[in-house]
Amino acid sequence: MPEPRPDEEEEQDFINRCIPIVLSGDTAEDQEQAYAICQSMWDRKEKYVEIQKQDSENKIVKGVVYEAGNVDTDGETMTALTVRKACWDFLAERREKNIDISHNWQQSGCYVVESYYTGKEGHDDLPPNSWVMSVKCSDEIWEKVEKGELNGFSFGGTSTKFASRVLLEVAREVIGETQPNLNKDVIPEHEHSFVIYFDKDGNIVKGTTDINEQHYHDIKLGTITAVELGHSHRVNISEEN
Repeated sequence: MPEPRPDEEEEQDFINRCIPIVLSGDTAEDQEQAYAICQSMWDRKEKYVEIQKQDSENKIVKGVVYEAGNVDTDGETMTALTVRKACWDFLAERREKNIDISHNWQQSGCYVVESYYTGKEGHDDLPPNSWVMSVKCSDEIWEKVEKGELNGFSFGGTSTKFASRVLLEVAREVIGETQPNLNKDVIPEHEHSFVIYFDKDGNIVKGTTDINEQHYHDIKLGTITAVELGHSHRVNISEEN
């Protein structure tokens, strides 16, 4: 199946190239079905997930790629069976070297060294029914991880969407502690207490930390604070605080 290329900035550019390929491969029965398949291929999902563990000695980062039942940044979710299939298919299709940076579609020299599904009981203190991945970083990429320039995974894929009615409880306020500061060479190691306020749809309305080392940080993303005095802190809003 064709995939969107970096030079295809408009959906129609990709679809015009995609339809003949799909039809020639007998994947679709007619033009209409080919168009629907190509449109689905274009509708790529870019999900951001926080790096949860780092192995400095081996330059490995680890995180949950997707947790079944959780509503993602697009307001969508996947079932446990779908998450498990995506996890297993990733290795079966030998995609372990398909690790790029900022979706530039160029292999970065990083590669997957671990990919597994946690099952109903969870695994290694990670949530149940989740796809977990560990990535071995190149020297260049690891430097960016240590500096805090790269602090999470964002994965791409295709999906077939269908409507489903679910009942969700969205927290209006989360209180917790940041992780120790990144860029420890510019300011002594320290942490902050933080509070983040959400609207009814789960979007961040306002977030801020307390004052420590004579400064504070604003929080606009649920993964990292804004930079102050040349440093920032990772934030995890998924933990029970």
